[in-house]
Amino acid sequence: MIENSIVYRDFKGKYEYLPLSKSAGAEIWDKNGKRYIDFTSGWNVTNLGWNNKEITDALIAQANKNVQGLLWGSDPIQEEYAAAIIAALPKGLDACAKATGGTEAIEMSIKIARAYTDRKKIIGFDGLYHGQLFASLALGAPGHAREKLTPLVPEITPIAFPHEDIGEEGFEKFATEFEALLANKDVAAVVTEPGIITGWGSTLLAYPGFLTKVRELTAKYGTLLIVDEVGTGFSRTGKLFAIEHEGVTPDMIVFAKGISNGAAAIGTVVGRSEIFEPAFTDAVLISTFGWTPVACAAALKTLQIHQRDKTWEMAEKKGTYITEKLSQYIGDKLVSIRGKGMEIGLRCKDAETAGKIQKAAFADGLHIVVGSANNIQLMPPITISQKLLDEGLAILAKYLK
Repeated sequence: MIENSIVYRDFKGKYEYLPLSKSAGAEIWDKNGKRYIDFTSGWNVTNLGWNNKEITDALIAQANKNVQGLLWGSDPIQEEYAAAIIAALPKGLDACAKATGGTEAIEMSIKIARAYTDRKKIIGFDGLYHGQLFASLALGAPGHAREKLTPLVPEITPIAFPHEDIGEEGFEKFATEFEALLANKDVAAVVTEPGIITGWGSTLLAYPGFLTKVRELTAKYGTLLIVDEVGTGFSRTGKLFAIEHEGVTPDMIVFAKGISNGAAAIGTVVGRSEIFEPAFTDAVLISTFGWTPVACAAALKTLQIHQRDKTWEMAEKKGTYITEKLSQYIGDKLVSIRGKGMEIGLRCKDAETAGKIQKAAFADGLHIVVGSANNIQLMPPITISQKLLDEGLAILAKYLK
């Protein structure tokens, strides 16, 4: 067993380990005391910086009161967090299900959709990441992540993701084919990220208006829309929640990762009570360790900090700065830069080049990851200081030239 480690993948798909000994803000140290500037946030987890003191203090204060909840009851901090996250979301999303993380929450949302609609079919999109259990993998995991694990869950089918390069004609074709899939009124739900792929590391953007069109068509045919904000939530893309970019209100929205800034394991499905209540018994919406009081204390303080400091504005400003600084290196090694806020993809000319840049930067004290194939995915803590941001970008620039 390897403890206290950060996992990253090299350009050949091999997993390696970084033995993490301590962390603070946007810096991490390995067991030998070597310090790295972190441009990963543990993959969109520590958006407010590693070991944020305010969040740690809130967790400790709750630990001195109560650390575990009941399946058939609630702790005051659970009720307080539920009220806070509901208040932060569009009107109508007024119910929460307790989970321990993103995968569990995604699977809960699928159960709710099937129980409520009495339909079996679920549609996902190729290349989107929703977790590591069988239903979540079936939603869109690429071939290398599913080939030895099949068969997955039946009647969960991924379709092609309409990325921004398909053009207007391509998007119209997508919309026509997508509507045809829903027209039989036998699809329980569509599951998608809100216009940018944060998992599997491609950082692909959807064609403009993607989420709006999906919402329009799902509503037309009585299909539920489930938006996975595990990677995009809590200021990462330049909005508190990425659904705000298009002003779309889904039937359910899933959170994890940045929900507690990594201080404790927690996830949730937030949706409409008119859907949750009739589905509750059949979907069995319980989780022994979902929403422990200490996790809720950490999640509540995390949300409060984002709202108080308008962290999404930092992400928008710094994301623009990063893109502008690195755009000058587009050429031989770097093909393009894409992303939203501080979720940025550096598309290199090939996978080998991406791997070499990652390894060279890592040896030089910058922690970055190759997300998939030839794409380096940059996800620094949103609260990173300008000094550390510039220092990290200077290291990266050396190997992009």
